[in-house]
Amino acid sequence: MPDRFGPRGVIATVIPVQNSNMQPEYEALRPVGISNQTYRFFLEGEGDTPLAAALRVIPDTLKCWPDMIVVGNSVEMRSVSESGHLAYRTALQNAAGKVPVVTAAEACVAALRTLGARRIALLSPMSREHSDSAAAYYQAHGFEVLGARWFDVARSEDIINVPRERVRQAFEEIAGLEADALLHVGGALPVVDMLADLESRFGIPVVAVNAATYWYALRRLGVTDPIPGFGALLQRPQAVFDTDS
Repeated sequence: MPDRFGPRGVIATVIPVQNSNMQPEYEALRPVGISNQTYRFFLEGEGDTPLAAALRVIPDTLKCWPDMIVVGNSVEMRSVSESGHLAYRTALQNAAGKVPVVTAAEACVAALRTLGARRIALLSPMSREHSDSAAAYYQAHGFEVLGARWFDVARSEDIINVPRERVRQAFEEIAGLEADALLHVGGALPVVDMLADLESRFGIPVVAVNAATYWYALRRLGVTDPIPGFGALLQRPQAVFDTDS
């Protein structure tokens, strides 16, 4: 519920413990009157899943009386199908009760649809297998994936240190594929502060997962402020909602 530091709303963000990029990117996008409260989950060993880990944290988020819960990891990189994501989202929402939940995957689908994109190219930080999984997910939602690039970063905690020039070069490579929009997944990779420059270079929208997720959460809350300096999507006051994505 709204409070002294969040009179327009409180957003509880649920992020992986080793992800040091997601929290500052969400904070950079925060409008006046919104309070971000961060909760972290940890995969405890072989066989543990992002869903199980996130579900362990959801009860704690409810103790700050949030108006929205954001679960920001890109589960579509982990062989999660369209139906698998629906089950994932349903389990999170059941745990959250009446507090609405936003996932990164549904937010990216909503962002691409809001921008009118049909043909996309993909950038992800980890392996080809992760990239192929993400591509299959967006293809299942009706997008044509023209190509992809990935960085083969083995450890999640190292993703934040991928050089900006390497990120820019990868975007340049997929920008030549005649896509309607470029999509970045994998929220440990810093992209948000590059969005305006990338769009100026390529002349098409660039959707970064953390920007899309936070934008979608704000729009679900009814907060329609444009957030300048972070690309075309953050200027859109309304989202195409698709809670079954």
